[in-house]
Amino acid sequence: MLKVYLQAEFNQNHESLFFNDGQRRIDFVLVYEDESKKENRKRSVNKKQKRKREVYESNLITHGLQLEATRSVLDEKIIFVKVHAPWEVLCTYAEIMHIHLPLQPNDLKIQDSPFSWMTRFFSVDENVIKPEKEFFTAPFENERLSDFYIQDKSTFFSPATRSRIVYFILCRGQYAVKDNVKKFGINKLLDSGIYKAAFPLHDSRFNHQSQDPSCPNERYLLYREWAHPQNIFKLQPLHFIRKYYGEKIGIYFAWLGFYTQMLLLAAVVGLGCFLYGYFTKDNCTWRDGTVLQATDIEFGEKLLDTLNLSLSVQEEEELYLLNSKQKKPFPKKTM
Repeated sequence: MLKVYLQAEFNQNHESLFFNDGQRRIDFVLVYEDESKKENRKRSVNKKQKRKREVYESNLITHGLQLEATRSVLDEKIIFVKVHAPWEVLCTYAEIMHIHLPLQPNDLKIQDSPFSWMTRFFSVDENVIKPEKEFFTAPFENERLSDFYIQDKSTFFSPATRSRIVYFILCRGQYAVKDNVKKFGINKLLDSGIYKAAFPLHDSRFNHQSQDPSCPNERYLLYREWAHPQNIFKLQPLHFIRKYYGEKIGIYFAWLGFYTQMLLLAAVVGLGCFLYGYFTKDNCTWRDGTVLQATDIEFGEKLLDTLNLSLSVQEEEELYLLNSKQKKPFPKKTM
């Protein structure tokens, strides 16, 4: 027997991150088109897709996820299925996935670098994005639950971690069995068109603060203090990026920042060479349309001994700017 989930009307709060009860957080959203309202499709195909979707959603409920469906107010054919992972499910799969979670605060004292005063001018405002508290971490285990630093169950797992766990379950949810072969995974359902989309929610718009008092507006803060063009010279708030987007995205931007910093030295050297060539181009030995004879080139002596080779002044200056060592380029033929 298929397990059903709650059908709820839109509560008119488009900025809410919770189910209609205001208690259960939305960790993921699935979007599908109501099969009964589809046009230009065979009825048998619609029934088959509906059956696969219902089996899939029933299996998600069996895995412990909670679902709530809401019909779109803009297009009545579109239905949004909100997915919530309760505490027990999060703990179970955090152990399966070996997710590192806080054990206790880090009490080690780190000596500041003598150049740390310089970075203060390029750091984000700590009054806006507060420094994240550091912890000793370990792979989560249910048997050692009391050893972990749990002050509030609702915030122990970050939104990024919650979405990661739910996506792990979605990728393993079964929707059909054919020839004793199980078919599973949200990606296959997306490819076949049974679902139109699957995504976690941002907590707010990137350029507008949410009016919901329960919303932390972390996306808005990241845009204002990090992604906005005016902050191009500021250091990245890597801890905040990792907290909001997760470890994979966080380490990507950490590497990107390191890579960019390492290129600064090469950029300074290259700019210096270019400026040196620009300001000393008047001393170029190739000026005034000097005619170069090919007789001083060993391998071209026999082939080009009767040809006069010349470079225009403009070409000479361009070559000089790019090669300030004043090496003679290979002679260019002139007709």
